[in-house]
Amino acid sequence: MSEEIPFSKRYIYNIDQELLKPLETLYFDSLSFEPKSREEFINRRKDELNDIEDGNGNPNDIIQPLIVQPKPRNLENINNTLSKLKISKSGETNSTEFSNENSALQETQSQSEAESENSGSESSSEEEREPELATIEEQVDDKYESTISFMSTKSPLVLFKSNLLQPGQCFGVYKTSIDAIDSPNFDPLKILNHLTFVPERNPIPKDPIAAGISAIFMISSGHFAGAIISHLPHSTKGNKGSADQLQLQSVRLLAHKTFHRYTTRRKQGGSQSAMDDSKGKANSAGSTLRRYNEQALGKDIEELMDEWKPLIDQCISVFIRGSGKGGKNARGTGLIVRDPKDPKAIIKTGDPRVKMIPFGTKRPTVMELKKAWCELTYLKITSMPEVERSAIERRKRNDEMLNKSKESNKVEDKKFEELVKLSNDAISILKKSKAPALIVFMKKNSMKFNVNSLLEPQEHYRLTPTLLHYASRKGLSFMVQTLIVQLKADPSIQNRIGRTPFDIALDKETRYAFKLSRKLLGEECGIEWEATNIGEPMTREQIEVEMELKRREEIERISQEKREIKHQHETIVDEFKSKEMSKSVKTAIIGGPGIHKVTEEQKLSGLSEMQKMKLLREQRFRAIEARLKKQKEEHSK
Repeated sequence: MSEEIPFSKRYIYNIDQELLKPLETLYFDSLSFEPKSREEFINRRKDELNDIEDGNGNPNDIIQPLIVQPKPRNLENINNTLSKLKISKSGETNSTEFSNENSALQETQSQSEAESENSGSESSSEEEREPELATIEEQVDDKYESTISFMSTKSPLVLFKSNLLQPGQCFGVYKTSIDAIDSPNFDPLKILNHLTFVPERNPIPKDPIAAGISAIFMISSGHFAGAIISHLPHSTKGNKGSADQLQLQSVRLLAHKTFHRYTTRRKQGGSQSAMDDSKGKANSAGSTLRRYNEQALGKDIEELMDEWKPLIDQCISVFIRGSGKGGKNARGTGLIVRDPKDPKAIIKTGDPRVKMIPFGTKRPTVMELKKAWCELTYLKITSMPEVERSAIERRKRNDEMLNKSKESNKVEDKKFEELVKLSNDAISILKKSKAPALIVFMKKNSMKFNVNSLLEPQEHYRLTPTLLHYASRKGLSFMVQTLIVQLKADPSIQNRIGRTPFDIALDKETRYAFKLSRKLLGEECGIEWEATNIGEPMTREQIEVEMELKRREEIERISQEKREIKHQHETIVDEFKSKEMSKSVKTAIIGGPGIHKVTEEQKLSGLSEMQKMKLLREQRFRAIEARLKKQKEEHSK
């Protein structure tokens, strides 16, 4: 039978009375999600109702949603805005009655808030007077005590029972659409009755603006879409299409705008500003273009908001769906919602009209705006939430397991802290190269920490997990020999990337210490020398001979380099002198006997040693460049 209910009867601003009258609010247990009656709900939340009565409030007062009264309407500005946007408008009607209702709602809301504050202060003072032990017991009991509420639906919907639907089905309306709050003084059914126009006593106005308007904005990845929507839908009588298509056709857009700017990095996602904040500013052409487009997008939105200001001021609700600076948190500052101190702010932070769209949307387009509006403003037919009767028992079991794990974690944490301290002490001795002190330390703590134990915290010592790894990496050759020969450290242990202590040795002296240790211990000591990558063992004499040979080779190499540099220097100086001599001869011929001849020694006589070296170096470089250029020209020919 639910399939026979047309969408036009489910519109929350004009619900059919035959559909509205049999509706009953559904209440659920917050833990098991088992349906409860309104009587159980009232009995469970009786304390909150009593607080209202004690605060000199009327228990029959029902908290209404905060529907903001629009600013005084300037029809001339609105008409000018609509005419600029090329939107036809039907006849104008007086909206005094609609404004008066909103004023009454606002007064009721402020009254209810004051009562809630009074009751909250009284209840807090009473709790302070209770004994501390009783408070603790109540906290333990309340941990597993469920509440009953119409908000506990496992969804963003408030659910209603109806005899027009099949068993297991119910109507639902989004909590944000009716500003639902979890309070026994809030009645969702009364809110629906208030929102909808009743033909007998309050027929829906023919003027699209007098019927009420709302705004909806979406922004994502540089795509923006916005619209001002009237609560008076279009008539789809005689139109062709499916029910969903006709529902979209019924949305009356007073104004709409979409535009796009390239602000998102292709195939990687994320705005350029977010990338700059996380990894620093890039200097590519694409990043510069994206930064410019982000600023241009903000300017486009700012201009649109300023153009739509007369309409936005009259909106009852402002729905926002955005990411990044567009505002995932609709009450945060961004491109659409701005700081109240900003003189250009049209929709300000803290504006109670601003609401988040509580479901996912696709790329912002006009069609997506219509779909979101239909989703928000029509009663949905949905299934009842599944009952979870074992929720409390399961939560208790989980808490017991959690407590046990916490106790075991405490023991493990204590052991971990002790290992961290031992690791730090051992490394401190190792750095000072105090072999006797290290031997005494290892014998004293042999039951808790041995020479092959992993250093803690392990994440900090990923490349040097053992003392031998650490000593090898730091070039402590004497301590490497002490660890292997005297403390019997295992040189075949690998770190996380498969490197042995020998593989990560800092210098040759450290590698020689490994080879000498292998020679001192011998091949039958129980160590798998092949797995250590140490190579052939060496005696002290062999090491000294090899080190002497390498030292001589190094000295010879350095001497050879010096001779080559000196030869190059002399060659360049000779070339320079010959060029200067040829220049001086030419000068003497041209100028005659009266010209004083300046020699190379005279040019350099007034310079310091550093200046002479710098000058000769520059001359040498110029000569090398000239020679290379000449060779290149000859090669090209």
